[in-house]
Amino acid sequence: MKSIPYCPVARKKRHRISTPKNEWKKYRPASYLYHLSNIGYSDEEDKLLNRLNIATEGICVRDKGLGGVWANNQIRNVNNLWPVWFDTWDCHTDMDYLEMLYQFNVWRIVTAVIKNTWYLDPNLIDGLEGSGDASDYLYCENTVHPAALHLFTLSINDYKILYEGKYNVVFELLPVNKTNECISFK
Repeated sequence: MKSIPYCPVARKKRHRISTPKNEWKKYRPASYLYHLSNIGYSDEEDKLLNRLNIATEGICVRDKGLGGVWANNQIRNVNNLWPVWFDTWDCHTDMDYLEMLYQFNVWRIVTAVIKNTWYLDPNLIDGLEGSGDASDYLYCENTVHPAALHLFTLSINDYKILYEGKYNVVFELLPVNKTNECISFK
């Protein structure tokens, strides 16, 4: 089977960061980071191929010409996860919002397993527009090795509309055991 390079957010070419590297701010992350990949409305075979590709190749980036790994340094507020807070702009109904949440794979990165250097997201150095703290969004230039990854999906336990466009989502992370077994076996 031919390996399909992982491309975050359906990216086809390298993402550009406008902030010069000498202005980037190093940051020591928490024990776990969370990288969300949107699987969209893929059929089951495409979802499986995407998951197995990451499980065997890692979250591939700079060395594959795609430009970096973005990860969340928090998991307590689903509305402030990248790219959830960005993707909500396309949600016109509450059902759109819930369907969007179920389209994400959540890759937990165990930071003690890898030696990657993490930075505050260089695209957000000039500030955020109401979506969490800058230290919630991290970036590294290197591939995240599969040994540092565990796959989860979001399971929504409770959902309430607080006011227009704002939601209170109570959720838990459900492990995807078959993919995690594949990572462990490797």
